[in-house]
Amino acid sequence: MVVADRDESATRETTDQLKQLFGGDVAISVSLDITQRETVARAMREAVLHFGGVDDLINTAAVFLPPDRGDSFLDATWDTVLKVNVTGNIILVEEFAALIGEQGSEGSVLLTSSANAVVPKVGSEPYDVSKAAVSHLIRELAVRYAPMIRVNGISPATVIEGSSMFPRERVMASLNKYGIAFDEGEETEALIEKLAEFYARRTLTHRPIRPRDVVEAGYFLLSHRSDRTTGHIFPVDGGLKEAFLR
Repeated sequence: MVVADRDESATRETTDQLKQLFGGDVAISVSLDITQRETVARAMREAVLHFGGVDDLINTAAVFLPPDRGDSFLDATWDTVLKVNVTGNIILVEEFAALIGEQGSEGSVLLTSSANAVVPKVGSEPYDVSKAAVSHLIRELAVRYAPMIRVNGISPATVIEGSSMFPRERVMASLNKYGIAFDEGEETEALIEKLAEFYARRTLTHRPIRPRDVVEAGYFLLSHRSDRTTGHIFPVDGGLKEAFLR
């Protein structure tokens, strides 16, 4: 496994955890910025030089930015969100596909969309629009790179557990937005639990979406068990009826 991120200390920490769990030369860490093609190409070359080739590509990187112009967004905010969430995926897949072509092998890609891609709301327009673009990009890239590369996606509802996208301030803002009572003196974990329970109650299963739930669905789509599936998006949203396909 190649662990890649802008945060080099986080990649090293994750790589160390993988080595402790599985031993040996199971993982390396590399630095990249998915909006900068040269850093992506360099990171993928590092992977090839270390492991001898590439097989699968997974992208979970995305950015969410709140309204910064009253109830709307500055132009720069739109640019940032779309560049990371959409263009970043294009760069990653194109560079990955170039290596697969050089190898003369097959590959599999997993991109991360969101239930927000099909559920309109107020206050997250750049993020929601970017995820709608990712959903269609999955289909477009599946067509472009068939039959050598399968491209699929996962579409989670809100994942709060372990998410860096939910600092204390955003959790409190969300609780206020949904009219959920809380005390500003409460521990962050208690606030997160309240918000997670609210999101869970909106689903048919009444269960919060955990990182492990998303990982299991993603692993299935990457694996040979789904080698007849490409261009599709697997929902992991607990049964969010507002996100049912139309």
